[in-house]
Amino acid sequence: MICRIYDVAGATLKQYEEVNAMVDMNKPEGAHVHIAGKTDRGLMVIEVWDSQEHIDRYMEAGLGKAMAEAQIPEPTITEFEVHNLDWIG
Repeated sequence: MICRIYDVAGATLKQYEEVNAMVDMNKPEGAHVHIAGKTDRGLMVIEVWDSQEHIDRYMEAGLGKAMAEAQIPEPTITEFEVHNLDWIG
């Protein structure tokens, strides 16, 4: 499993909601958790996925295009292999 943390400096909740309106926000295949919130710099999004292939598939299915249309700034991405995932659900 992969955890990705997206630090999106300059992004707004309005842009985040625009993206959500353009894509199917039902849980995609291979996804475990999606957490998003406002920070003093912009937005922070944390996701856990089964694999890089699942992430790529979701981006190609429309998320990447929606992010471009909403003019979401390029995020700084921190990624690591998940050792333990608890307390979900």
